[in-house]
Amino acid sequence: MPSPVLRRLRDLPTFEMATGDPDPRGWTVRGGDGQAFGTVLELLVDPESQRVLYLNVELARGLPGVPTPAPHAETQILLPLEAVNLDTEGNSVFVTALRRDTVSTYPTFVDFILPTEFEDAMQRALGNNASA
Repeated sequence: MPSPVLRRLRDLPTFEMATGDPDPRGWTVRGGDGQAFGTVLELLVDPESQRVLYLNVELARGLPGVPTPAPHAETQILLPLEAVNLDTEGNSVFVTALRRDTVSTYPTFVDFILPTEFEDAMQRALGNNASA
């Protein structure tokens, strides 16, 4: 089965959250130790199934083992919605499988990755004359 095409919630003006479902954008993300390690930036949605699948999280600066990003950049991760617990009273997201001191082992997310096929198609269309 092919992977769903994911879209940022902000890019889907007609998408509506299910009644009673919270919008955790801006909420603090905490590990199993209760320590904060990031903030929810965005929700990634599968428009076909009309479901939020991932939380796009910006990691806090200065986390152990996480390289400091370039100025005006951030280090991001994706968390599957089924791997988190939402605390609506405390406006927090809990990820019991991660901690502030272990999040550096989690794969980072690059917000916009071009598939190899797309880059190859651009190069072919340009006659392989594009220079970096």
